[in-house]
Amino acid sequence: MDLMWLIVLPLVLVAGAVFLWRQTKTKGRWGIDLTRKRCPRCGHPLPLVRKPASAEEAMWGGWTCANCGAKLDKYGRERDATPPARS
Repeated sequence: MDLMWLIVLPLVLVAGAVFLWRQTKTKGRWGIDLTRKRCPRCGHPLPLVRKPASAEEAMWGGWTCANCGAKLDKYGRERDATPPARS
């Protein structure tokens, strides 16, 4: 049983690290971005410490620009006002 954990745990950790790396590289929802951003609409610098304006921002990251009100994702891209329809 102890030998199994010595094999399974590192595999799970490596798989998680690869997943996180790929999500960050492709700018996916689970990725991490620690760079400083500016609003694409008005160029206003976004704060390093953010105060989420919605549940989505709290969970997935992002900002609402204090200058123009644009809603941005964690990569500084403007989010769509309406989500796409599911079929």
